[in-house]
Amino acid sequence: MGRKARVDIPGGLYHVIARGNERGKIFREESDYSEFILRLSRYLNETGQKCLAWACIPNHFHLLILRGKRPLSDLMRRQMTAYVGYFNRKYKRAGHLFQDRYKAILCQEEEYLLEATAYIHLNPLRAGLVKKYSDLERYKWCGHSEVMKGARNCLIDREYLLSHFGERTGAAAAKYKLFLEERVNKYKTGEYSGGGLLKSSGGLSGILGRKAGEKELYDDRILGDGNFVEAALKGIEAAATADMGREEILKETHRISGGNTALIFNGGRARAAVKIRAVYCFLSREKRGLKGTDLMRELKLSSGAISNLCRQGRELADGDN
Repeated sequence: MGRKARVDIPGGLYHVIARGNERGKIFREESDYSEFILRLSRYLNETGQKCLAWACIPNHFHLLILRGKRPLSDLMRRQMTAYVGYFNRKYKRAGHLFQDRYKAILCQEEEYLLEATAYIHLNPLRAGLVKKYSDLERYKWCGHSEVMKGARNCLIDREYLLSHFGERTGAAAAKYKLFLEERVNKYKTGEYSGGGLLKSSGGLSGILGRKAGEKELYDDRILGDGNFVEAALKGIEAAATADMGREEILKETHRISGGNTALIFNGGRARAAVKIRAVYCFLSREKRGLKGTDLMRELKLSSGAISNLCRQGRELADGDN
């Protein structure tokens, strides 16, 4: 069975998680964290996304992202591709650094923004990287100190986050600090890393007053109540109808590769043909929503060939940004 398409909604709140391949470290030294944060700050600005919480742990990271006009994938593709390139060059290695693709859970903002923020910022404490809650402000690779003290890594939109705790910055920061302290030892590992309703936290099931056994629309990509899930899925359908058409894809392919688009279909194995075909495959999948099987039929290529072309096309498109 193929992977489900991403739930990509403008203005959506996303809990993003990526883990090291085979639980390996993605951060080995302090400079690795610094490099990751430096790149993330740059790409947040360039793609117009807001970061509301973050935490870097030796073998994984968490981000809470408020999606802007551009797709979340624009941010994450650039961030992860650039960091993997840096990491592999530095440590003279090759192959996958991350375990599969990143996970992005769409969260119902009014119910989960505060809880997801606390869950993410308490992660270093749960992981044993700090001994007690009062030490968390001194952990550099987490957004908690940034919220409490103001700019350090300049990732978090502090004003937006604190506005959910109060109108005055100082009082709001104090409420935020108390909110987190009350949640020390409350969360289970992975509790905000999947879709559905968080019954164990007394979340929406209690708020909505649902009767026992009453069914709720569910999608493992979405964290929220049935009405929110339904609205999000309708948003996906609407976005799909607005995807780039084939002619737009061909124009964008030509712009990125500089090649003759006729080579996509009749250029054989020439280097120029492979390059433009790779960009076409990647854009067709990302912007037009085509599946690998669709591209296999169109280009008369194997599944492995399409996968390789999409990977090459991603690198070429990233280089264009």
